[in-house]
Amino acid sequence: MPPGPSLVRSPIAKLIGIAILTMLLVVPLLALSVLRGERSQRAAEVVREVAGAWAGEQTVVGPILLLPYVTRVQENGVVRTVRRVVSVLPETYRQSGDINVEHRRRGIFEVPVWRGEMAIQARFGTVDLSRFDAAAIAPVWEEATLVFHVADPRGLEREIEVRVGDRATALEPGGAIAFHAPVLSAPLTGVDGTQPFDVAAKFDLKGSRAFGVAPIGRTSTVALKSNWGHPSFFGAFLPNARDLGSDGFTANWTIPHYARPVAQVALAEAGLFQRLVNARSGVRFFQPVDIYHLVERALKYGILMIGAAFVVVFLMEVATRRSFHPIQYLMVGAALTVFYLLLLSFAEHIGFAPAYALATAAVAGLVSLYVGLVFRRAREGLVVGVELAAAYGLLYVVLASEDYALLTGSIVVFAALAAVMLATVRTDWSSFGGEAREKPAAEASTIG
Repeated sequence: MPPGPSLVRSPIAKLIGIAILTMLLVVPLLALSVLRGERSQRAAEVVREVAGAWAGEQTVVGPILLLPYVTRVQENGVVRTVRRVVSVLPETYRQSGDINVEHRRRGIFEVPVWRGEMAIQARFGTVDLSRFDAAAIAPVWEEATLVFHVADPRGLEREIEVRVGDRATALEPGGAIAFHAPVLSAPLTGVDGTQPFDVAAKFDLKGSRAFGVAPIGRTSTVALKSNWGHPSFFGAFLPNARDLGSDGFTANWTIPHYARPVAQVALAEAGLFQRLVNARSGVRFFQPVDIYHLVERALKYGILMIGAAFVVVFLMEVATRRSFHPIQYLMVGAALTVFYLLLLSFAEHIGFAPAYALATAAVAGLVSLYVGLVFRRAREGLVVGVELAAAYGLLYVVLASEDYALLTGSIVVFAALAAVMLATVRTDWSSFGGEAREKPAAEASTIG
């Protein structure tokens, strides 16, 4: 290729041109980011569709005792009797659950859902309304009810039977008070509040994404186990003890009542259950590899990967005195951009790690072959191929170590800059100009 004008062949002019090309390639990277967002949104829609057909996130709250009582109130100097309802929370609350996670597929998308058996035991103490309301006349135990809240009642797989002492009764939808949440209730019979009493219930429940527990007892103890190996615990209280393994987890909570947003005895209100749900703790069935999140993170390094490849090609131009046309730079940049398209499309079918390896091999091989053919020497193509393989390998390490991504990336950038500076420390940049001539290719290593 004959030498061009001095300005065009100037290293400074070539670097400026490379910088402009690199910035132009931001446009397809942004387009790929939009495509990734659309695919991620579609995956989220599938999760919602499956949850809509199966059941959503679940939280079980209860049992709570709703006790009507008669009290005196004074208004405008007149004393009259009124009827009110108090909510009474249990003294002790124990819940154990065994959750089995399985998968449902919708097209190419896979959604984890679960089935579980939940056993609840609660003990209520004696009820002394005078400590709550000094003007209370008498409780109406004949109308007392036990109420539960299940976040998504569609997940109930059988009728729920509640045992109070040795008596059993079935839960029914609805309650005497219009709560801001669906409730299940059962009449409380054979209890007068003068003695403590026990309540037990079992739920066969299904749901998706998460399971939560509200700490309604003065002392609440929760034990969960599951076959899911990647739990993400959340809530106001994390487990006191947990054991994680590839075949599942166990977790135990012991929660005091001090941070609970509802008093042990309080007037029943419409937002009672919602306040308790907001204080829940539990577990999300976290997907360990969110391919869309990983692809988005990889895209953030796209401009750096393209720039690094361009710098390597430019340094080979400087070392060999052979010219690499801006259009050829653009071809290389386009191939490096297609890497992310390959990564996204293959990851949806075979997973992120295999897709990453496949896209790396394809793009590094193509660019290596192209650069070798342009320079007419196999060595230059091999150098670029090794550089890309190393760069993509380092990027994978950065993606895999999210907690140390910034530290790892900073060290890699510093090391790359140091390598470029040391490799060019003896380069006579002022010697490049219009009079420069290309070195003839070494025939022994000519391709083709």
